[in-house]
Amino acid sequence: MNRRSAVVAFSGGAFSVFAPIVMHAAYAQTPANMLPRDLGQYRTSTLMLGSLALQSSQLASQRATLAQVKQFAGFEAAEQVAMAQVLTDAPAPTVASLDSTHAAQLETLSKLPTGRAFDEQYVALQLQCHHELLDAQNGFLQAQPSMSSDVVHIAMLARATIQMHLVLLEELRQMVQA
Repeated sequence: MNRRSAVVAFSGGAFSVFAPIVMHAAYAQTPANMLPRDLGQYRTSTLMLGSLALQSSQLASQRATLAQVKQFAGFEAAEQVAMAQVLTDAPAPTVASLDSTHAAQLETLSKLPTGRAFDEQYVALQLQCHHELLDAQNGFLQAQPSMSSDVVHIAMLARATIQMHLVLLEELRQMVQA
């Protein structure tokens, strides 16, 4: 199934680009003083959050029970590897270390048995992680006076993809809770 078909399958044809904006209010926003303002902070933040998305998705690729969750996990893992390759300019980048909060979240997920509870927790973790990733992209883009650097363009593309993923994840959340 190609990615466009996955979007339609996940969204049931009711794809709304405004859902992530409305849903974001339900999640804690990253404090303004913690948003990445320079290139180093941006890379560190995006790679660390990407590492959480990657590692949890690798786990979900093996243990998710709902086919759509497993499919999303596979797409997400591949995407995070590609993003790390782009941001580090390395063909095989090392996985970024997680901070204690995110490491604990990954540990909690890894201890859940396969089943509905695992799927629900994975989707909830991905929603939280994607909101944090969106905050990181927005913080970096707002701090950039010029829109001419390659990394700014990467952040712009990442932001659009993250917004799409938030819509897909909300649809998945509804599926796993049904």
